[in-house]
Amino acid sequence: MSESFQRSAGRKVMSRSSAKELGAVSHLLVDAQQRQIAAVVIGRGKKAQLVEWAQLSGFGPDAVMVVDEGALQPPADDRERAAAEGRLELVGKRALSERGNELGKLDDVTFDADTGALEDLLIGDRRVHAGSLLGSGSYAAVLDESQEPSP
Repeated sequence: MSESFQRSAGRKVMSRSSAKELGAVSHLLVDAQQRQIAAVVIGRGKKAQLVEWAQLSGFGPDAVMVVDEGALQPPADDRERAAAEGRLELVGKRALSERGNELGKLDDVTFDADTGALEDLLIGDRRVHAGSLLGSGSYAAVLDESQEPSP
């Protein structure tokens, strides 16, 4: 089942074991080399917590389910702290080619809700396969410009 970063923002995060609401998705942390969601970020700033994708028991249209409250962890390193502060969010970032050419702004990202694998990057009216993602950081996402837009 395909899902998008835009639709995921604000989705409730629930504990499967206690049925408690643990917060809401603020954004998704991506491993650009694997082209995969690494973690779900809940909240922002100093109160933000992360749940590794492997700790999710489901990513449904109404809620994100985690095994239990123990799955929530504070940011463990600089990359996770940057994610908690919203500096690594892909949506809204500049998209640059590996040569430094401006390709536009990333409007959304689609992914497989079962596996967390990235599918497509939406840049304006273009849909680019996620396989073109070479890296991402606080300034921009870098794409392989030789990749053709998906139909």
